[in-house]
Amino acid sequence: MRMRSRNPVLSHANHYDQVTDKPLTYTNITIKTLFLLGLTVVSAYVALSYFGDQVSIGLLFGAMIVGFIAVIIGSRSVKSAAVFGIIYAVSEGVVLGIISQLFAATYDGIVITALATTLLVFTIMLLLFTTNIIKVNQKFASFLVVSLMAVIIMSIIGIFIPGVGNSDFYTIIVLISAALSAFFLLLDFQLIKSSVESGMDQKVGWVLALGLMITIVWIYIEMLRLLAIFARE
Repeated sequence: MRMRSRNPVLSHANHYDQVTDKPLTYTNITIKTLFLLGLTVVSAYVALSYFGDQVSIGLLFGAMIVGFIAVIIGSRSVKSAAVFGIIYAVSEGVVLGIISQLFAATYDGIVITALATTLLVFTIMLLLFTTNIIKVNQKFASFLVVSLMAVIIMSIIGIFIPGVGNSDFYTIIVLISAALSAFFLLLDFQLIKSSVESGMDQKVGWVLALGLMITIVWIYIEMLRLLAIFARE
């Protein structure tokens, strides 16, 4: 049974049900995802090398807007997914490069630790999925969505609380958000599995890779925030 993903990008992959003589494979998705990840890393490195310590807030928000637009367009068209997936990877690399620079300026070694932790989280969740230790079903997905909505509401409320950045309230939000980012990987894995088993076209792999990229980026940012909290303790 196919279960709809709650990832805003991967959920659109449910609409692509055409059968083809070039079916989607796990290898195909893996290669596309690694390609996008590679572009993100290169983009982040170039951004840091070019701008150095001169962090540009305008560039940060500009790259975020470009990335958001790329996701919206790329998730709705199989033909455009490859191009806009690349645009997203490059723009997100700039965003992550600047954000990483801001954290690294205060916490020594936090970027490497966050990258290693992100890889560890991905590996653990993939193991839990392949061994079926955690059952991924509609109830599980619904619970995650409700939890995510609660975190978003809590985050909005936190904006209006003075000094929330150093409070237990902020720590709770980050802990829950970090856990959610990891568990959302299970939903992504489930949709990828369903897409492969249903014989979708290889081009859909770009949509799936783009969606998976978003979750991985989310995990990395949450790891940065979580490690920063631990470093302040």
